[in-house]
Amino acid sequence: MEHDARVWIAALRGAHERLATFVAGASADDLTHPSMCADWNVAQVLSHLGSGAEIGRATVTGTPVENAEVWERWNAKDPAGMASSFVAADERLVGWYEDLSHDELATLQVQLPFLSGPIDAAGAAGFRLSEVSLHSWDVFGAFDPAATLAPDAAALLVDRLPMMVSFLGRFTPRETRPAQDTTIRVTTSDPERHYELEVGDNVDLRPASGGAAAGELTLPAEALLRLAAGRLAPGREAGAAITGALTLHQLRTAFPGY
Repeated sequence: MEHDARVWIAALRGAHERLATFVAGASADDLTHPSMCADWNVAQVLSHLGSGAEIGRATVTGTPVENAEVWERWNAKDPAGMASSFVAADERLVGWYEDLSHDELATLQVQLPFLSGPIDAAGAAGFRLSEVSLHSWDVFGAFDPAATLAPDAAALLVDRLPMMVSFLGRFTPRETRPAQDTTIRVTTSDPERHYELEVGDNVDLRPASGGAAAGELTLPAEALLRLAAGRLAPGREAGAAITGALTLHQLRTAFPGY
């Protein structure tokens, strides 16, 4: 896994610029177009990312903020305001990271509300990159059936995925899982990685052990990230192929998304 915070911050800058470019050319109809995120249009996805940037900057700087007040304020914006405010808020967050000195980056500790202890700058930037990358796909995928996660982000995020899968899999309804634990091999491309995925009482992704498996899933790394986030919809598989005991439908039900 990449531990250089500057690499993660550079990926955040790339993600920001891609969405900012979209906003600059978006029409009013584009902003109210349904996104790939259920129940949200494109502007609402941008609003979610913008309020997240505001709360995120408050978190990394240790500034008290009332999340409910932030969300209420963002929800009251019109679509154009949501989009333009996202660009400004995300620029402030990314710029804050970029302005940190080497020593500040090396010593930064961030306490996220859902974690038991603080994490370093690379970890904090990684959580933000995951959120921005997947919700960027919610925007771009609304207009392009072939949309994928950005390659620079996918190459970084795939190595974080094993620690995220057990968390994401907790939301899987028990009745949708196989009756017995089933483990399949997972091979990704761009970059190449080798894992084994267990689905059943546990939902777990771990480095390949070379042991017996009940099937095999092959797909691009970005598609595996989208699968884990509930975004590998039919027709959006990017060449994913599976053999053996499980189907793509069963894997989709194991990761209902957010």
